[in-house]
Amino acid sequence: MAYDLSETIKIFINAGTLPLSRSVSRVQEMLRSSDYNAADLAEHMRTDPTLTARVMSVANSAFFSQSPCEAITDAVNRLGSTQLMRIFAQVLARAAMLSPLQAYGLTPDKIWRRAVYAAVGAELAAARKREDRSVAYMVGLLHEIGMLVINSQWARQYGAKQLAFAGFETEYSADERARYQFDQAALGGELLKQLAFPETVYRIVGTQYQNPQEPLARALYLGRLAQAVHCSALVPVCDRRVAELFDLDSKRNLDTFLAEVHEEAQSRIQRS
Repeated sequence: MAYDLSETIKIFINAGTLPLSRSVSRVQEMLRSSDYNAADLAEHMRTDPTLTARVMSVANSAFFSQSPCEAITDAVNRLGSTQLMRIFAQVLARAAMLSPLQAYGLTPDKIWRRAVYAAVGAELAAARKREDRSVAYMVGLLHEIGMLVINSQWARQYGAKQLAFAGFETEYSADERARYQFDQAALGGELLKQLAFPETVYRIVGTQYQNPQEPLARALYLGRLAQAVHCSALVPVCDRRVAELFDLDSKRNLDTFLAEVHEEAQSRIQRS
């Protein structure tokens, strides 16, 4: 039975396949309100110990804390909406990657590694153009979340072959569309939309296989490039226009950038 994109994601969310989806969605809806109340937000977060623990941990980290933060209300006030949104993206990504993606032959460790490399690559690329690093990081971290939807459909087909990889530019998208109507990019973008992520995040995720035309899309492209090199041992040719815009059109500059991504991504993986 065929469904439209929105209906497909509603069915996926309602099935309870994605951990924390309702918690993250509700908290982010509150954050997007221009006059959200920190006390109300904190009260809602208390119902989800995973979110609360992560927020408290970050609020009390050396970067944010000069004095101990004992209450979740204080942590919400200390961090602010941008940092909270970034934390929720990390919690959602981590929770969603606890099981293998058998349709793609990816173990949880490989899924997380791919997400972190793409996130760090997008973040460092955004920094080169003085774009929003936190948004770039979220986009990179969650850019393959649509694979969860594909995998859930694949798992219902006994004896189905793994999806076919067609190279860096389009990855598995041709086979995904042939089998399931939509590719993981479109499904991921709609999933993040229904989970109340910012429009910029779900739009860039949903169009990641298209020619990157705006700064954040180009940052994600470079994040995906770093992921391909360090996680899949591919040697893709970087889009000339993107390379020029980020001053990565020489092999030396590109190699230096990729080495910086590798060092930072490895550090974050070890800390996670």
